Amino acid sequence: MSNFSIDAIGRIVGDANVDAPGSDALRQIVTRHGNIAGARANIVALARPGNGDELAALVKQARQDGLALLTLYNASSVGASLGGDGDCLVLDLSRMNRILEVNLDYAFARVEAGASFADLASHLAKHDLPLMVDAERDPNASIAGSVFSKGMGFTPYADHALVQCGGEFVLPDGALVRTGMGAMPESRTWNVYKFALGPFSDGLAIQSGGMIPTQIGIWLMGKPPAIHPFAFDLKDDDALAAAIEFLRPLKLSNTLAGTIAITHNPFDAARGSIAADRGEWRLFGAHYGLPATVALIESMVDGGLGQIAGCRKLDPAALGNDPVWREQIALMSGAPGPGAPHFGSRNGSAAARMTFVAPIEGEAAISMMKTASAALDVHKLPLLVELSLCGRSLFQALYLPYEPGPVAGISTVAACASQLITDMGKAGFGLVSESLELSRLAASTLGSSPLGQLQARVHAAIK
Repeated sequence: MSNFSIDAIGRIVGDANVDAPGSDALRQIVTRHGNIAGARANIVALARPGNGDELAALVKQARQDGLALLTLYNASSVGASLGGDGDCLVLDLSRMNRILEVNLDYAFARVEAGASFADLASHLAKHDLPLMVDAERDPNASIAGSVFSKGMGFTPYADHALVQCGGEFVLPDGALVRTGMGAMPESRTWNVYKFALGPFSDGLAIQSGGMIPTQIGIWLMGKPPAIHPFAFDLKDDDALAAAIEFLRPLKLSNTLAGTIAITHNPFDAARGSIAADRGEWRLFGAHYGLPATVALIESMVDGGLGQIAGCRKLDPAALGNDPVWREQIALMSGAPGPGAPHFGSRNGSAAARMTFVAPIEGEAAISMMKTASAALDVHKLPLLVELSLCGRSLFQALYLPYEPGPVAGISTVAACASQLITDMGKAGFGLVSESLELSRLAASTLGSSPLGQLQARVHAAIK
């Protein structure tokens, strides 16, 4: 048991920014975020720091009081992380949502940890800046939360950990440290050059409760002269596999620089798609660049995909106001979408998420789908899946719905997730990211492997 002082926490952030034991607000947090498989987190209080100094003081106070830390970047659960077990202080970083700097000359932004994709997009629009925001599906997700949970978007800047550059972090002892070139006083390249002398230290914050960001730099893509979104209908898995094989060299050569999103029919239907006469899959992408270049690549892609049996190009006008299409256009055009995925109350009001990675191969996509379907059938969970081609890899995101509440509410999802990790691993597909509910379960899979031992030693060293 801890011996924490609610008064000490209040003195750091102000009593108005503390949710004390027994409050309705804290009970809501427990209901929403208390379902963490394999963790022993007893949430006892919540604090909302307003800046990096207050966050550092809270971390130091929690260490003194023997409290674990559950970090929530903002109202979205993206990037949430748990450090420790037992009595737990929730750090809600939603007040730290300022856009600190946007540099048009070098196309980067510096934002506080709680700033969302929607916050940054609003700032760019207000100041009429010709820069794009690469967002996850949840527009309210924290940019920093997405970076440090390996989030991905849909434009050529889709790999959020890759385009993060420089940050300031609170260490477990409450010390503040700037990484990259920001470690040098009066640095002029903090958010321009990603590295510094020695190992890359920002990575220690990825999927870790050990380092908490106060602010980060993020590179932004300038608005190109032309953006042409496109969509294809894929009749069945054979068409899916053939399309992926055709697209692989175009992804490897960066001819198609943005993410190719491939959504499954049940995934779209659960999100309110009104599309009729459709196949098993929908493939979405966009061409970026000079109009003449876009036209050339567009004709090449249309011609190649058009030769695949069961692959049909869709007329954007015919897609009309289908919400899935409208969301995809926004995301591929560098604007946040309308909201996080929701799958209807019959499946549960919340959903855990797991993302696995494979090579860009048609056979791999089919194998991943069969493996996922088999595990989900065992645990009587729906198949809600989207695939994406990003960089040199094929990703499969699975959404596992459940109803928040007692820990038992997550038990079925946890059992299914455990089977998925095992079965996918046997097939050669690794887990790369997961939502908070499954973070402890996922971390345990490394076990006593050499990599697991190395990570344990590194994290022990910074505690």
